[in-house]
Amino acid sequence: MTPDQFRKIVSAEGDSVPLLSQLSAIPLWTNATVSNLMKYASGKVFKEEMLQTSRTVGGKYVVFTCQSKFYQQSISSILTYDEKASAVKVYGLYGEVVTEGTVVYDYEKKIYAITSNYGEDFKEITVGSYSDTESSDRTLVYKAGVLFMTREVKSHPIAAKK
Repeated sequence: MTPDQFRKIVSAEGDSVPLLSQLSAIPLWTNATVSNLMKYASGKVFKEEMLQTSRTVGGKYVVFTCQSKFYQQSISSILTYDEKASAVKVYGLYGEVVTEGTVVYDYEKKIYAITSNYGEDFKEITVGSYSDTESSDRTLVYKAGVLFMTREVKSHPIAAKK
């Protein structure tokens, strides 16, 4: 995926086209609260609470967007199923670098793992679990083979107001 393709999908309107079956077993919350804790190897710690929205696009993509105070910008990611790779993929955009992760789900145990390599020397390994009311994961970020940061994320759906 190119940066332009990423931006085109993220800017697309959400729709009600049914999701691919490979994505439909994953709980998706239109609105959620996200707690993000980043601990850097340098000792720096940053925590932020964000609101996250999600929408589906064309039945092939789930777009997640939140406003980060840490990065002082809107951050989006895209979840999709790559038929060629027979795998769920997650994409992000940092500057002009598209990050790509491969996601492996155990739908019965409601757990997942993600691996991602990007930039010159970055590698991320994520393990997580989910239920109907919470998603939780822990990511180890390595730069040139050395632990650079640990990220812990918890998400909860926001109940719709009646």
